[in-house]
Amino acid sequence: MKATLSIGIGLFAAVAGIVGCGDGGAKPGQLATLEAFDDGLALPAGGVIGVSAGSLQVGQEGLASEIRFINTATGVKDLEITAIEIVSEPPGVFRLAGNADGGTLPALPLVIAPQESLDGQRNAYVYLFFTRPESGQTPQATIRVKSNSVSSDGQLQPTIEYLVRLQNAAPTIQVTPRAVNFGTVQQGKTSLQSINILNPGADTLVIDSFTLSGHPNFELIIGTTQYKVTAESASSGIVLETPIEVEPGITVPVSVRYSATDASEARGQVVFFSNDPTAAAGTPVSLQANVGGPCIAVNPRKVAFGGKKIGNLATIDVEVTSCGDQALEITEIGLTPASSSLFSLSLEALPGVTGATSGLGPADAPVVLQPNQKATLTVQYFPEVVSPVDGNNQPVYDIGSLRIRSNSFQPELLTELTGFGVIKECPTAVIIVQQGEEVIPQTKLNLIGSQSSSATGEISVYKWEVDQPDGSGSQFFPSNASADPTFEVNVAGTYVFRLTVTDSSGEPSCVPAETSVFVNPDEAIHIELLWHTPNDPDENDQDVGADLDMHFLHPLAVGGYDGDGDGIPDGWFDLPFDSFWSNEQPNWGSLDPTVDDNPGLDRDDTDGVGPENLNLNIPEAGSSYRVGVHYWDDHDFGTSFATVRVFIFANLVFEVTDVELFNHDMWTVTNIAWPPSGTPPQLVKACGGTTTPCQTDSECGAAKCGMRIAPNYCHPDFFCQD
Repeated sequence: MKATLSIGIGLFAAVAGIVGCGDGGAKPGQLATLEAFDDGLALPAGGVIGVSAGSLQVGQEGLASEIRFINTATGVKDLEITAIEIVSEPPGVFRLAGNADGGTLPALPLVIAPQESLDGQRNAYVYLFFTRPESGQTPQATIRVKSNSVSSDGQLQPTIEYLVRLQNAAPTIQVTPRAVNFGTVQQGKTSLQSINILNPGADTLVIDSFTLSGHPNFELIIGTTQYKVTAESASSGIVLETPIEVEPGITVPVSVRYSATDASEARGQVVFFSNDPTAAAGTPVSLQANVGGPCIAVNPRKVAFGGKKIGNLATIDVEVTSCGDQALEITEIGLTPASSSLFSLSLEALPGVTGATSGLGPADAPVVLQPNQKATLTVQYFPEVVSPVDGNNQPVYDIGSLRIRSNSFQPELLTELTGFGVIKECPTAVIIVQQGEEVIPQTKLNLIGSQSSSATGEISVYKWEVDQPDGSGSQFFPSNASADPTFEVNVAGTYVFRLTVTDSSGEPSCVPAETSVFVNPDEAIHIELLWHTPNDPDENDQDVGADLDMHFLHPLAVGGYDGDGDGIPDGWFDLPFDSFWSNEQPNWGSLDPTVDDNPGLDRDDTDGVGPENLNLNIPEAGSSYRVGVHYWDDHDFGTSFATVRVFIFANLVFEVTDVELFNHDMWTVTNIAWPPSGTPPQLVKACGGTTTPCQTDSECGAAKCGMRIAPNYCHPDFFCQD
């Protein structure tokens, strides 16, 4: 089934009247000729508009393309568009709109003056929108434009067709990063890194096997299952009993881990095999640890021009640093093919480059930087027209990517370029996160906003904002008005930072700068405790607040106190086999201090909200650890609602939220068996008012099956606070 929609094209300004052409036939200079551009690239009659589903999820709509129409007549003949049709298959997958926010279209006809004309409208725009269909469909469309166009060789063009085709219609595997560098991992330590698998295609991506080769201390972790380097994994590979399925537009993370037994260099490779028809040979990811060699770093990592005045050339310098212990050889520098033509490069300041040049190719002599040497290249942006705005009245950015290829471990480095055209230039807010875009919990971020700039004055006002994961209450220090504040990220998840600046003339930035930081645990076991206390008027202050404590029991924890009255010592508050505020860093494993096999309560929060975080990097095989929460002191704020999350190899495997606790309650939460069996930890339950285990209410008679919580739990060696 097909659907046909006849519509017109939205214009940015009023449409001029039609210019008459007299009574005679067509004469030189009197022919109107339609020419189209797809996101700035010439689109010939019969040409194909390629649409990428990107990260859209099924049923989600996004802007696919901006199509611009002009009249290339050299005389005075106006182009008159009388109709435009789009035929979408399946119906509704593709549609046209008059602006970038999907708004309505003006009435026909549309009149476009020649480009050399001083009067009338010289551009018309139509916006192509795409809604991602269900897997297994290959959507397409045809756009038909009816007008008085005549080709340059005099042929009538009453109807011109453009084809719309979905790129990556099959499943597509996209892996980031393609090179995992663990850096220096000290003897006895381990390091965990994430690999993200994205499917920008139109069908379900299935990864059914992989090979893992190289140093034997590398491990691939999928879910809670660990795969070591073996002769089998390096040759014939491992076939997954449960394949990894990645739906269109979805990202699935896996992890790779390196455990250092000495300081020697380690290299390896994992190759993922999937049903992507273009990746039959597999998708490789390189691994290395404790390896020197060439290294490349660029600053800034994202080149954000912000709003720049149309008709003016704007420039931003990019500093390239050789950060390794061997010479860096840069063999290619350029813009990716999909980059907007409004961006360009100037490389004349690079060593060995003579004369003005806008790119470096394989045929050119490489740019060589010795260890710690820096060099500068310039990115240029020349906006020609005022950028359109989206449905939120925000500008639609011109986008590009700077690509640098070198002999470093990361052979290709991409740097995002953005900008938009404005009539009056405004300050540009810039955010740099010194620690990078992925960190571990408890990282104190250094946020740099002082590289923001204004063409008309100094930046005088900074305003920071953040969207945090649920349960996080961190604040900017010393305040959100600082140019370069710090911010401690204590809860796993994504933090989105925004910065708005105002210059000394009172002009604010057109749009805020925005960047995301992903906080990902790097330990085998990571546990978070967070809580909310409704009667605390300011839970994020640094003053007194409700004090809940996490407890993490070793199997040998016995203790002598039976606080829940079941006739068996509980183990809570046992020294040394309960890790809690009085025993934050116990020694449970090897006596060798370089072996990272002991738990650590890395954050004990005493003034409300949390989080409290506990980590264990090398758990003991055959052990079962117990997790508990004790309400130590409510400080007269009353009831709190606790949330506990358990991560295994950076995967969230257990979460229970908003459990009501009263002062001195002792809540037994869950047990974590090691090694993981594939079954996630289960909530510990008991019949209400007893310690009798249960799973359903039917096992409890008149009582309810719920949380195992012992009230008024006060260990005699640790006096409860009243």
